[in-house]
Amino acid sequence: MSYEYLNTRVRLMLARLLTPTQFSALLELRSLEQMTNALTETDYAPELQRASVEFSGYELIEQTVLRNAQRSFSKLVFIAPEGPKQLIELLLERFEVFNLKTILRGYHAAIPAEEIAQGLYPTILYGTVFYEELLKRSSIREALDYLLSAGNRYYKPLAEIFPEYERTGRLALLEHAVDAFYFAHSRQTLAEMRDENAQIVRTVLGTEADLLNVIYALRLVEAGVRADERYRYILDGGERLIPTVVRTLLDSEDKSALLKKLERTEYQRGLKGLREDVPVAQIQERLENYLYREHSRLDKQEFSNIRMTIAYLWRKRAEMTNLRVIAIGLARGTECAQIEANLVPLEILK
Repeated sequence: MSYEYLNTRVRLMLARLLTPTQFSALLELRSLEQMTNALTETDYAPELQRASVEFSGYELIEQTVLRNAQRSFSKLVFIAPEGPKQLIELLLERFEVFNLKTILRGYHAAIPAEEIAQGLYPTILYGTVFYEELLKRSSIREALDYLLSAGNRYYKPLAEIFPEYERTGRLALLEHAVDAFYFAHSRQTLAEMRDENAQIVRTVLGTEADLLNVIYALRLVEAGVRADERYRYILDGGERLIPTVVRTLLDSEDKSALLKKLERTEYQRGLKGLREDVPVAQIQERLENYLYREHSRLDKQEFSNIRMTIAYLWRKRAEMTNLRVIAIGLARGTECAQIEANLVPLEILK
């Protein structure tokens, strides 16, 4: 009965997500103040009220979005029975991976800690204090020392590759170490669980690994990179594209040849109607939207497994992304059409 109970609660959480109609109304607004007022009529009202004591303008909306997502994800972990909870935490750990990579990029580029913090996702597994302390460090080396003292499991893969990073300055070494560890650890954990729901989560994570590999291959092929080192950054753990297939993508003569190879895979569905001469950034956007669409599909009658919870997580992620895009657009005075072009397509949220 664990999933029946969990999904009954998740249905209520789904009902509190913003609708496409609400997003369309937000797109008609002309100022951050109007957006703030609109959010007072939504599930964001409690966080908005508390954050308004310290923040204003864009920062107020940013803090509101983060705090609301943190409340939502924390609640999801709290209400989940033990089996589902382990799977949910594996899925939420992807946010922690994103945060670690964002911080590593920030230190690599000498970005101020306050600016790095603005790009983080809600923290559920490691706690706010963890990131506050991590951002007090002045270098990647000091950040690794803190990971060690905190007993964080990402210390080991990062420490192993750090000497090479110091010699070469290649940030990709650190980013790949974090991603590779996450996907390998998750796959091992899911294999040990051996049930239907673990397999569903494995498919979700494997699909993401596939698309990360595809996007990586597209960027290198377009840049004309032919060095053997390009094979080093292939992620294991893909669902449909094993490493040897990714190698064939990397060996493509040009972007057109790579896209033709993708036509023979499941992922051609995400690229239908796309011209071959479009920039890689646009192809990446289409693939990422495909990922959202696949994992946000919702059957409200499906009460017996984790799919409804997965749909909630991806819909909430899309909601966070879209609110941030709209807020940034309003802060910069961007035209409505341009803001809308950068949103995760609203039909995904229906």
